[in-house]
Amino acid sequence: ATHLPFSIMDLVDLGQQFGLPNHVLDVFRDKAVVSISTLVKTFEDDEQFCDFVASEVQKRQGICSKRLRLALKMVYLEAVQKGKLKGLKPKMSSSPVSSSAPSAASDNGEDEASPEEDEEEEPPPPPPPPPPDGPAWRP
Repeated sequence: ATHLPFSIMDLVDLGQQFGLPNHVLDVFRDKAVVSISTLVKTFEDDEQFCDFVASEVQKRQGICSKRLRLALKMVYLEAVQKGKLKGLKPKMSSSPVSSSAPSAASDNGEDEASPEEDEEEEPPPPPPPPPPDGPAWRP
């Protein structure tokens, strides 16, 4: 018998470790996304995976909570990490990577030429932590 890098139900097992409810694990099974290798080869990022599963959960349950979406993202990230350790390469986007921060800086060279303006736009630093003997919240 040949040893596969992952068991066929490893994504379901991972979902159970993260406390996903059975109806979500059923979505994994019904949509044939039950292995880490399938997840890594199919989805480009956690948003795509989360949207895929969440849309089906919403069809079946009528709702998909933010908490469940966060858990799905955590499952995705953990699965990708495990996949990388086994030598799997995550699916890459066919479109160029876009990020608003670098494009805004590269489109406008004045921002780099005048660092004083950048300093004025930065938010103030967070307040210091509360004293150990005081309340953890601030009135």
